Amino acid sequence: MRVLHVAGSSGCGKTRLIEKLVARLPVVLVVKWSHHALGPEKPGADSARFKALGVSALLAAPDGLVLRPSPIARHTVYQFLAQALREDALIIVEGDKTAPYPKIWMAEDLPAHARASLVIGPNRLNAADWVTANLPLSDASLDRVAEFICREWTRYTYFLGDADEKLHRS
Repeated sequence: MRVLHVAGSSGCGKTRLIEKLVARLPVVLVVKWSHHALGPEKPGADSARFKALGVSALLAAPDGLVLRPSPIARHTVYQFLAQALREDALIIVEGDKTAPYPKIWMAEDLPAHARASLVIGPNRLNAADWVTANLPLSDASLDRVAEFICREWTRYTYFLGDADEKLHRS
């Protein structure tokens, strides 16, 4: 599974950029990481009762699926995705800033832990590649940045064949 990982501060244009990329690339899934907890489950609900037993619940309905897991570690999520998706699948991850993977960073400054394969922002930061743009991205900049990424998108992805192994080596 190939991952195109986009990180940056709130309001810088990550979601709008991802919308442009999804329209142009063979993306099969977007994973949105949040630092906010999911809303609470109703006490006594089936999924809460399953969770109390130590198992996750996958809720299936005519309009889709929702997974209400017990808290799980980051590497478990990536391992699950790597096993569930085709080897040649492309996913886009938004957020998960502290994951030990290279990312497209949309920022004026990089955090100390950042592993950037591409930086989008007004300042040239310590990264392999840089696209100058003011943040948040304007409509004109958005198209230009998306086109830049799409020309050589594989340069900005990482491959997770065995997510658990890769995570523990990083």
